[in-house]
Amino acid sequence: MLDLQQYASLGAALKDALERWPTETCLIEADRDREKVRLTYSDFREMARPLCRALEDADFKAGDRAAIVMTNQSKWLISAYAIFLLRRRSGSAGLQIDRSGASATAGAFEGAVLIVEYFLWRAITQAPEFGKLTAEIVLVTEAPAGAELRGAYRWEEFKRKGDPQFVARQREDTACIVYSSGTGGRPKGCVLRMTVIWSSALH
Repeated sequence: MLDLQQYASLGAALKDALERWPTETCLIEADRDREKVRLTYSDFREMARPLCRALEDADFKAGDRAAIVMTNQSKWLISAYAIFLLRRRSGSAGLQIDRSGASATAGAFEGAVLIVEYFLWRAITQAPEFGKLTAEIVLVTEAPAGAELRGAYRWEEFKRKGDPQFVARQREDTACIVYSSGTGGRPKGCVLRMTVIWSSALH
């Protein structure tokens, strides 16, 4: 078990957990009573590492922002972890929206990387504000074969071999800002800092 008080950041604690318990269950994704995905810590690491290296090779650098526009699923966590490993300063943003928010997202997001589900990306590309989207790299999950992605890349294919460089973070740095409106209402941003605040152990 990890004593989280010994770690300076969430990224460092997660990195250590992935290395310590390769065969233990890390993540179970389920839809009601049906299990969809089960990943060991090793599985999770092997899915996140090629994505992290690809972002690094694409010059995702200090000061750049990333947004995740996705429903609750394993690829959200894998993408977030890859970003946590590379972030050099605060400012990454995690977003959760529905179809009605696609237009606002297209016009408001300013950042280097956007990671989004296909059904949401399709709505964003059809929004009048699509031309204002400034993301240099867009990664789309679950895109059907042959789908027109309007310059985006398939998340499942955006990967590179090799180990990415882990970037140490400070406790006061921002890890992400999660936007959610719950079951209704205006979206609200919840800031998650890199500080490890739990007294209990991980795993």
